[in-house]
Amino acid sequence: MTQTPPILELRDVDTFYGPVQAHFGLSLRVERGEIVCLLGGNASGKSTTMKIILGLVKPTAGDVLIDGVSVLGLSTPRIVRLGVGTVPEARRLFGAMSVRENLLMGAFTRNDKAAVAADLERVLALFPRVAERIGQQAGTLSGGEQQMVAMARALMARPRIIIMDEPTMGLSPLWVDRVLSLIRDINGEGVSIFMVEQNANLALQIADRGYVLQTGRVVIEAAAADLLVDTRIRDAYLGGAEAA
Repeated sequence: MTQTPPILELRDVDTFYGPVQAHFGLSLRVERGEIVCLLGGNASGKSTTMKIILGLVKPTAGDVLIDGVSVLGLSTPRIVRLGVGTVPEARRLFGAMSVRENLLMGAFTRNDKAAVAADLERVLALFPRVAERIGQQAGTLSGGEQQMVAMARALMARPRIIIMDEPTMGLSPLWVDRVLSLIRDINGEGVSIFMVEQNANLALQIADRGYVLQTGRVVIEAAAADLLVDTRIRDAYLGGAEAA
């Protein structure tokens, strides 16, 4: 029986910024339906990992695969068309545009207007707070509301996996809980999630598995439940001040 490949896989990736090496043989995977989190301190290579997956940075060696097919050299729009959504760090909304316009930007690779309209209704049902702000300029929303719009925008591309970079950064504790709950809801609809998250404790509570990245190397890979009780993780990332 042929084994189904992971929806996302990085194999033996080396990355350089000029003379500085950011990754050393980085390998990780996300299986269909999983929530996988990537933990690590500053300058560990987390953000570069996200950029590589989305085609914004090309590794020096190794491979990036979606459904077992290499995407190296493809443009970001081509990668999005393969079913990869993105929620970038700091939301990156178009502040002068309405919430509706921002959501429709998430469907920029699609030509099926009727299906896009149907998906907009579905997304608004999942994010009622976004529906309430549909005509408002995105730049006038609170940080938590903007994060919801960014997540809803990602869903408008009909992704099979969403790449999230620090989805709770800068949010109040109440909004952190709401956003993580919505991530679980999105995953419940069959969308795989790969996220870098600064709040390691809460991220591991909703994740299936986790990787710990240290100076460009994966030093720990384990089930999220095991990472929560791992003394190395608790001391380095679950103590609050040093959470990555």
